[in-house]
Amino acid sequence: MKKEVYFVHFITFYREEAMRVLVCNIGSTSFKFRYFDMDGEKVLARGGIERVGFHNATMKFYVGDEKTPKVEKTEFIPTQSQAVELCLNFLREIFGDLTEIKAVGFKTVQAGEENGSVLLTERVIAAMEKYSPLAPAHNPPYIQAILMFDRLLPEIPLVGVFEPGFHTGRPEYASVYGAPYEWYKKYGLRKYGYHGASLRYVTGETIRILGLDPKVHKIIACHLGGSSSVCAYKDGRSVDTSMGLTPQSGVPQSNRVGDIDAFAIPFIMKKTGFSMEEVFHELVTNGGLKGISGTSGDMRDILEEIEKGGPLADRCRLARAKLIYDIKFYMGAYILLMGGVDAVCFSGGIGQKEAMLRAEVLCSLDFLGFVLDEAANMRGEQIISTPNSTIKAVVLETNEEIIVARETVRVVNGKKEE
Repeated sequence: MKKEVYFVHFITFYREEAMRVLVCNIGSTSFKFRYFDMDGEKVLARGGIERVGFHNATMKFYVGDEKTPKVEKTEFIPTQSQAVELCLNFLREIFGDLTEIKAVGFKTVQAGEENGSVLLTERVIAAMEKYSPLAPAHNPPYIQAILMFDRLLPEIPLVGVFEPGFHTGRPEYASVYGAPYEWYKKYGLRKYGYHGASLRYVTGETIRILGLDPKVHKIIACHLGGSSSVCAYKDGRSVDTSMGLTPQSGVPQSNRVGDIDAFAIPFIMKKTGFSMEEVFHELVTNGGLKGISGTSGDMRDILEEIEKGGPLADRCRLARAKLIYDIKFYMGAYILLMGGVDAVCFSGGIGQKEAMLRAEVLCSLDFLGFVLDEAANMRGEQIISTPNSTIKAVVLETNEEIIVARETVRVVNGKKEE
């Protein structure tokens, strides 16, 4: 793996050149990429592989914004390393060679004290390995892919845009838990927060679309989907966020428990005879909306069960009500912490598509002068508050990849974050 000093000579070289950046988003069994020409932020190629590690892995690679894949196959793709090779072979086939790639950026998840937008050095990789227990589904496949890129493209800088990096400017008291202080200092037990790339994009777009002052604003960002979090964003910084040490905490998610009393774990162990590992398995695979509703945990399935009045309809209503309640709970806390709110933005599959959920959340702000544009909300328009509303509300499709690309360029060019 590259060492810190290895990258020094890149800084001047790339500052004057148009940048082409490859961005990778890696899951436990998935590999997705976008290849950008950063002059105009144009997507030159994109694609993904699902079910990496399985014999029926599906691969779809596209050129530019074409709707029909240039490559579409189903085959055995055993590892993330092979996924990397397939991606680079495709780019080589389309663009002739790989010399135009000036950097590779990764939407990385967790590196403890190294969280931020950073060059992926030996020290950072070691931190990713150290904190893998906090992101067991993401860190190992990312490390595998990063090492493969390092082997295949040894002269190209690799950049990690870590999800918690967006939240690193918070006051210390907003991050520390009420646990023994040495756990915080020695083991990194703290609230990290996640969804950094998405939150960076939607807060920036909220400021731009609503014409807010870039330096003075108060925004609550609701990223709601299979993975959900709520974030308070004030004057260009994350003030607080619902996710904590891991992405499992905060509001209930598709199959993640959300917030729970730590002493519930030994209580359930005694009641069920489960081991600690079995209890945690249940909480992360059968918790959240799935656990309450008895469905898949997908909001579409929950709404379908409610609409048809099925045997799980009451549980589905309870799951949905719990999610709405917890979103309001965090929003209320954040309004107090920020001393008010200028705008609320919604993103993610639920945030973008669930108009009635948005309405139920936002109408709790009536007492502060919020007025919902009901027709705009039902149509899913971008701005769903009325012109005379004291608080604005927007619905946005996030773009994590462009944030990773921008951060990669910034890091490679040696520029400080503004």
